[in-house]
Amino acid sequence: MKLAGKRIAILAENMYQEMELWVPYFRLKEEGADVKVVGAGGATSYASKHGYPVAVDVQADQVRA
Repeated sequence: MKLAGKRIAILAENMYQEMELWVPYFRLKEEGADVKVVGAGGATSYASKHGYPVAVDVQADQVRA
């Protein structure tokens, strides 16, 4: 668990590409990172190019580095 205790944000927006979001998401989780999906707008979920939804954990204006 190389990333245990690390916090990582993945930005999501409408028409996201599934492989660009889900592959890093699950690989980072496998390594122990605390991964949050951050919404770029005000929506609680976004649809991918193929219609697959992703729920956001927090909005971009609510996070800090």
